[in-house]
Amino acid sequence: MRVCSMSGRFGAWNLKTGLTVGALVLALWPLGGGAQEALPLSELRREIAEIDASVSEAEAQKAKYGAGLISTLMEARIETLKLTRAVLENRVAGETGGAQRVIELPVARPDPELADKVLAEILAQQKIVAAAEKEAQGASGLIGAVAQSRVETEKLSLANLRGNWLAATYGILLPITPPVAGESSAQPAPAKTATAQSAAATPEGTEKGPDWADAAHPEIDYSKAIFSQLHREKFTIHGWWGLSQDRAAIDDSPKIFGINVSEYKEGLQLSTPKLYVSCKEGETSVVFDADDYILSDYNVNTVPVTYRIDGQDAVQDRWSKLTSPKGGGLFGAQGQRMIRQLYDAEKLFVRLTEKNGKTHDATFHMAGGQAVFDAAAAACGFSTLDLTAADYRAIQTMLNSAGYEAGTPDGVWGAGSAQAMRAWQAENGLATTGAPDRASLAAMGMN
Repeated sequence: MRVCSMSGRFGAWNLKTGLTVGALVLALWPLGGGAQEALPLSELRREIAEIDASVSEAEAQKAKYGAGLISTLMEARIETLKLTRAVLENRVAGETGGAQRVIELPVARPDPELADKVLAEILAQQKIVAAAEKEAQGASGLIGAVAQSRVETEKLSLANLRGNWLAATYGILLPITPPVAGESSAQPAPAKTATAQSAAATPEGTEKGPDWADAAHPEIDYSKAIFSQLHREKFTIHGWWGLSQDRAAIDDSPKIFGINVSEYKEGLQLSTPKLYVSCKEGETSVVFDADDYILSDYNVNTVPVTYRIDGQDAVQDRWSKLTSPKGGGLFGAQGQRMIRQLYDAEKLFVRLTEKNGKTHDATFHMAGGQAVFDAAAAACGFSTLDLTAADYRAIQTMLNSAGYEAGTPDGVWGAGSAQAMRAWQAENGLATTGAPDRASLAAMGMN
């Protein structure tokens, strides 16, 4: 029987995100040419008990975090577990002659080829979850919060992959919130009066917003939970961005991580696209995280991306795959080039296209991005200006004339040029980035 063989391939898959896929499919779908085969009631009840235990554990963990990103991720996982429980309870009621509740599930066309590929991704994601849990053990403070966020994100990704496998194999789609009355712990918020809305405009109820908010962008609602979460995790807030600055463990080099949350919506969502900008151990990256499973061509290491900056023409490109199948990125010189393009931009539209033609779109507002771009450029030693070889030659000539040995003015910014620039920056009280950054060129009198 096909379902049993699939369940065997999964083994005892639980990881506190749900039950074995085989058992769930047996509970949901008629098998064997329309004749529904019975699953032992003891097995169904055991699965329900395991789900109840997982829900209780997740709710206890969620209570420790309050509102915020980790709490939202946990809530999404809890709702998925509750939907699974409702479906299994419905099956038990049918087996015992009780009244069944109607649970409407959307239908998709089965795709066996896709199902096999998603299965491979599930097995890989299980290892990622295990590694994330190991990393989070014993961690505390900011490191612990970030590690726990990763654990919950990876667990939710695993739950989403399970839904994709069900859709591809049997045409079953699991919504994130159970459509059965009484099963969901999330209740609709009561409507606010105009006075209440005004008082709740910020966490403190003041017009200016919390002290950590970016006063330069009063148009942004900083009462959103995502901003409070970023603040608690020691990010500084710049417009739509959170910025974390640290040191790399391996060499104490500057480590910069910026996250754009302009696509964040309050409440539970199936996915929340994000844009990351980082410098880690000297490598620059710009990453689009679609926060959804991406079916890509396994024979290539890139994914097709179309992006548009402000009103410019759209650009068709290929970005590198990520270690998790959720997006694409630009690294090294390509990432630096993208940062230069975004520096003065107001908006970035990104579309990632899967192998099967499905698209993942996001529009990111760039307000506050310059602080993140400057930090990444300073940490990785590059300029946010689009300089030509002639520009670099002119800068090298000026450094040589001032007594700083930049080497032969060849228009190539290498280690010697960077060392000379750092010496000049130190003498002039500037950040010693080693790059011909905006502040340094302004101090040199170059526009």
